[in-house]
Amino acid sequence: MQLLIKKLKELGVVIKEPIRLRSGKMSNFYVDIKKAYGDPWAFFLLVEAMSNLLKSNFNNTTCVGACGYGGIPLATAVALKNNLKLSLIRDKVKNHGTKEMIDGYIPNMQDRVVVIDDVLTTGNSITQVIEALKPTGAKILQACVVVKRGDAQLEISVKHLLTVEDLLS
Repeated sequence: MQLLIKKLKELGVVIKEPIRLRSGKMSNFYVDIKKAYGDPWAFFLLVEAMSNLLKSNFNNTTCVGACGYGGIPLATAVALKNNLKLSLIRDKVKNHGTKEMIDGYIPNMQDRVVVIDDVLTTGNSITQVIEALKPTGAKILQACVVVKRGDAQLEISVKHLLTVEDLLS
C-alpha cells in the first residue's frame, strides 16, 4: 500500500486549495483520484489493491456497479480483472436512446453487487448507485472506495483502501 500512497502523492492527487465539492460545500483541499487513471502504473496499483479489497471482503460478488468519472473507470478495470459483470449508473435518464438509468449489465435477484467509487465524502454517489440498483432485486453487498474522506452514514458498509490522512501525511 505504501507504493500506491507514494505514487498518488507523486501525481499530486491532493489539491491543497479552497474548492467547491460536488455536494456544494467548500473545502480547503480536494482529492482527485482520477489523476491516477491517466498513469498506467498508478492505475494498475489501484486496480490490484481494489481487487484485493473486494476479494478479501466479498469473494462471492457477481457484479460491480459505479457512476461518474470517479467510479466508472475503476469499476470497469476491476470487473475486467475479476471476470465480474459491470453496471454503469447514469446521473439521470436521458431523453433519447433507451432512457435507462443502468447501462451495461442489468443485475437480477441472483446477483451480489459491490459499488465502487474513488472518494467517499458525503456518500451521494454511492447512494445514487444503490437507489438505481434497488429495483433490480440484486443484493447490494457493500461499497469499496479508494479514499475515505468523510464519515458518511450509508445503508451498506463501506471498505476503503486509504484515508485522506494517508495522503496528507
